[in-house]
Amino acid sequence: MSNTEKKSLNWGHAIIGVFILFGAFMAYFYVNMTHETIELVGDHYYEDGQKFQKKIDQRKETELLDKKIELAFNQSNKEVKLSIPAGTHDIKVNFFRPSSAAQDKVFTLKAPKDSTWTISGDFLVKGPWKISLEWMVADKSYLDDHRILVP
Repeated sequence: MSNTEKKSLNWGHAIIGVFILFGAFMAYFYVNMTHETIELVGDHYYEDGQKFQKKIDQRKETELLDKKIELAFNQSNKEVKLSIPAGTHDIKVNFFRPSSAAQDKVFTLKAPKDSTWTISGDFLVKGPWKISLEWMVADKSYLDDHRILVP
């Protein structure tokens, strides 16, 4: 065999190249997925699970109410307006952003003097939001959820 002969690529070289590319892809995939934050599970998931039955009961009681807090979202100026029935107190409004827990906001109102309450939505970024309303009438607590989409 002389030194002037050229070596050609054959199917064995192609298989080795495919394995190397596949290994590089898997390493890239592993590195990126280990740095991904997953916020679908809360920090206190066990305690939240224990309180879940209470939330179910609150929602059932809310369905039986004649007058409940009504929520209206104005998309043009990003305002959330709540219509509050008489006798309602200890209102908690939780804005939950499914994709980022850092953007969640909570507003509370102990004893409303007016029948409407407006919340400026300057903090609302584009995308889906879940708004959870929790309030009390006399000694009973109620819970209602709303979903909005901020354009």
